[in-house]
Amino acid sequence: MSPTYDEKLEQFRHREVERARKAGFSAYILNEDGTVIRVSPDGRLDLIVVQLGSQQGKARGAQPR
Repeated sequence: MSPTYDEKLEQFRHREVERARKAGFSAYILNEDGTVIRVSPDGRLDLIVVQLGSQQGKARGAQPR
């Protein structure tokens, strides 16, 4: 029986996290709900959540026109 889509996705994520870790980089996993998980080379997991608001689309230090 071939793996399901979810199983293939999990295998892909695991493989890419390992590749990034071995290279000494952090890996970033985008979830379907819009959150991002950063996996540091030491194995630490950080959840990144973007909250949209009045600053949406403005770069830090950008001046209004």
